[in-house]
Amino acid sequence: MLESVLNQDFPQDQYEVIVVDGESRDSTPQIVEEFQRLYPGRIRYLSNPRQTLAPGWNLGIQHSRGEYVIRVDGHSQIPRDFLSSTYRVAQRVPDASCVGGVVETKGTGFWGEVNAYVYSHPFGVGNSKFRTTKKKWEGYVDTVPYGAYKREIFDRVGLFNEELNRNEDLEMHARIRRSGGSFFLSTTVRSTYFVRNTLSAFLKKSYSDGKWTIVASKRGSGVLRWRHYIPLMVVLTSLLLGVASFFSTVALFTLLALIIAYFSILIGSSWGMIKKRGWKYFLPCMLSFFLLHFSRGFGSAASYLSRHYWRGDRVHEEQRYDKNATNIAR
Repeated sequence: MLESVLNQDFPQDQYEVIVVDGESRDSTPQIVEEFQRLYPGRIRYLSNPRQTLAPGWNLGIQHSRGEYVIRVDGHSQIPRDFLSSTYRVAQRVPDASCVGGVVETKGTGFWGEVNAYVYSHPFGVGNSKFRTTKKKWEGYVDTVPYGAYKREIFDRVGLFNEELNRNEDLEMHARIRRSGGSFFLSTTVRSTYFVRNTLSAFLKKSYSDGKWTIVASKRGSGVLRWRHYIPLMVVLTSLLLGVASFFSTVALFTLLALIIAYFSILIGSSWGMIKKRGWKYFLPCMLSFFLLHFSRGFGSAASYLSRHYWRGDRVHEEQRYDKNATNIAR
């Protein structure tokens, strides 16, 4: 990832590279130090003692000097023309607060390949255009990955909410939209995202995403889209109908009909994996879809019992933001 960032076809004196590390216990510090030696003066290395994404984001923003700010995660890789492609789109669409592109999801190993397929399929991620769009397309969307944010937008709406351990970008993007800002996606900008390559890590991430998506929604209106509600609704409906089926035949037959419908879509969505990789991937693919949906749904449900959800005040839609806005939810 560092090599791809440092070797862009964009003029080197026109962009800066800031690495924000959440006090890694692996070889990350040594790797960064080696790159600093190989590329003298190119990398600034910052430590994030809070160890979560939002404080790291904010450290990078506060220490950056550019007209645009882009975050590229360690789980990703960008092509050589990523910055130049992004900059061309930003110049063509000057009214957009943030521009970005599509991601190709990849995985390593058996479960990595399965999880990558699930994360690229509409049945797995809904209408996330940046994950599912395959053909040439451009237009305004509700969010983009690894986008180029205009620096002025942070003066208008504040920094990322440091109370959120995950999905801080959803809450920030809702604030940007409420302030009149917009997001523009172009398939001319491309990057690669490496999905978790074990089922346990995939499950843990999905549960955490479900929990923190709901927690983020408490911090302001417009955070959630319909795709965020579906796993929660599936889990709650299944539990309610499951209990009611002991007392009502109508509830029992409704539950059975929903189970049949769900597994029909599950089989149809997993069928494409047979064409790509063969029959041995079919049942694991069904399992991965199922675990993605229900772990995210259970995470969303569990968030309502979490202290994180009930801590902090809501940021109301009608509240105006100014240059005195902070990165703490009010």
